Amino acid sequence: MASKDFGTRYLLQLVLGIALIVFGIMAINGYNSAGQEAIRGLNKMLGKSGNIFPIVFGIIQLAAGIILILDLFTSIFDNLFRIIHLIICLFWLVNIVLQFVLSNFMEPDFLRWLGALTPQLVILLSLWLIGEEA
Repeated sequence: MASKDFGTRYLLQLVLGIALIVFGIMAINGYNSAGQEAIRGLNKMLGKSGNIFPIVFGIIQLAAGIILILDLFTSIFDNLFRIIHLIICLFWLVNIVLQFVLSNFMEPDFLRWLGALTPQLVILLSLWLIGEEA
């Protein structure tokens, strides 16, 4: 995208890239927090497996944010960007399904559930729009 005009898409991609980097760092730091380690230890004692998905998704968010920002300044990803974009969108969709449909469907109530779901859908649609215009 290095040759494209500065505009709304550029700003959306920049802000979304920064947000994904921040979300990724927060997920990685949160996974390693003392509280999360205690919960994982308790789950292992009770026979439940330690859920590695949050750390994997945090790494994917961090990588996606870096790729989105790099795409603004270099043309290295021109041929691969559509494939990478599709993978990022699929992972985001999987995360939405796991968090909002399979585990916490309409909990604790519909409005709170919808309020938490809506920003995730906005991010997914923003990712999709950025990839469609690439």
